[in-house]
Amino acid sequence: MTDRLYLDHNASSPARPETIAAMNEALKTGGNPTAPHGNGRAAHKFVADGREAVALAMGVCAQDVIFTGCGTESINAAIHSAVVAGCSPIYVSSLDHPASILAAEASGSDVRTIPALADGYVDLDWLADQLSGLSADQRPFVSIVAVNSETGVVQDIERATELSHAAGGIILVDAVQAMGKVPMTFIVDYLAVSAHKIGGPQGVGALYVDPEAPFTSLLHGGGQEKRRRAGTLNAAGIAGFGAAAKVADAGMDHLSDIRDAIEAGLKEMEPDLVIFGEGSNRIPNTSFFAVPDTASQTLMMALDLDGISVSTGTACSSGKVGASRAVTAMGLADKAPHGCIRL
Repeated sequence: MTDRLYLDHNASSPARPETIAAMNEALKTGGNPTAPHGNGRAAHKFVADGREAVALAMGVCAQDVIFTGCGTESINAAIHSAVVAGCSPIYVSSLDHPASILAAEASGSDVRTIPALADGYVDLDWLADQLSGLSADQRPFVSIVAVNSETGVVQDIERATELSHAAGGIILVDAVQAMGKVPMTFIVDYLAVSAHKIGGPQGVGALYVDPEAPFTSLLHGGGQEKRRRAGTLNAAGIAGFGAAAKVADAGMDHLSDIRDAIEAGLKEMEPDLVIFGEGSNRIPNTSFFAVPDTASQTLMMALDLDGISVSTGTACSSGKVGASRAVTAMGLADKAPHGCIRL
């Protein structure tokens, strides 16, 4: 479908040429990465090289990276580990991906939701007040999304981490939308990423676990990943992830100028256009807006017929009719009565 204009990279970014080439090479080996023979050793090298590349892009040590099946699994594994370790309360941001929110709710723990501000930022002053009121025997767990997938607003992870650690707690940062778009300099306890958001293959994720952070396996079986995540490793997928990680930030420098020009043009055509997170620190490739008098589904279908692929929000939820989670959390649902469009 090369004749189409694809503007839905926050949902999934098409595989890069480097990804496809690396996966093709790995698929030719035909070995299990844990097997001792030549084919197995060849497959293991693809995994080891992929781990080094992904860890470098994450800004962490390779030995602390666990490969998973997706970002959702990475997030669930971190929350599961924190709950098993007795962390409570569990704080999740109202701007978090549903994977974080629903995993926390399913844990049966004391879950508290960090509100969002109208500019698209998480209310860290609220979190600070909450954490200061905890007793000495409470060990809080905080989940923060580094970049909201709808608005593209970049959160203050440094301050969130400082608040969490000062309260004796641990923090998970969902960096699925951040990888390749913002500097990965997070000093956190858990860091979740996903390959297909940076032009890697679908079906591969990774989780960084700080050596001092608690970890309890979600999956039980073989001894893969130092017994932290059972199941045969996806050597080809990991090779593709590593290849994509090496070039994840390529071409990002000029994207904010393109986005700003698109937004300026849209405002000329539609003066009542509302851009969510405008004026806030956003990743360069994202624009999330509403045309007050036009249904987003109508706009999306019209663009689709013209060969332009856009979305109405988070891919995991965009098939559902209703207001944007992010816009609702920001208290701006009245600004988008007919939905939003994300480029």
